[in-house]
Amino acid sequence: MRARWLWAVVLILTLTALRFEAARDAGRGAPVTIIGTVVDAACYMMHPHAADGSSHDECGKACALAGVPLGVSVEAEKALYLSDAEGTKLLLPYLHQRVRVEGSAVKKSEPLTLEMPVGPSNTMVVRVDGGYLALTVNRVEPAR
Repeated sequence: MRARWLWAVVLILTLTALRFEAARDAGRGAPVTIIGTVVDAACYMMHPHAADGSSHDECGKACALAGVPLGVSVEAEKALYLSDAEGTKLLLPYLHQRVRVEGSAVKKSEPLTLEMPVGPSNTMVVRVDGGYLALTVNRVEPAR
């Protein structure tokens, strides 16, 4: 059952990543330089305090390799920048580390909703209201 739930999360977030790629193609967004912590976006949105530490490395890497987007949590802005598929590849070596990222971001006004089946008749919903930030990563390096 747990494996089915994980695959559902992977599928939903892969579709979300494809939407980010389409947004990137439609408009480059504003140039940004951000400093924050690289996180597994799905787990971070569900339980941020448990998903941003080294104890979550194995799960975070597995999710990223399965297509779940990584993000950059910027504490000072209380923001999560969600990367596209190419950005996730660049961010993966820095999972749970503070980084400096140069790229572009597009603010999406619509809420981001993830629905995941939990058992045969239940669904868990994670919703981020107020929109989200789609990040295209050009360069990433450890933060100083």
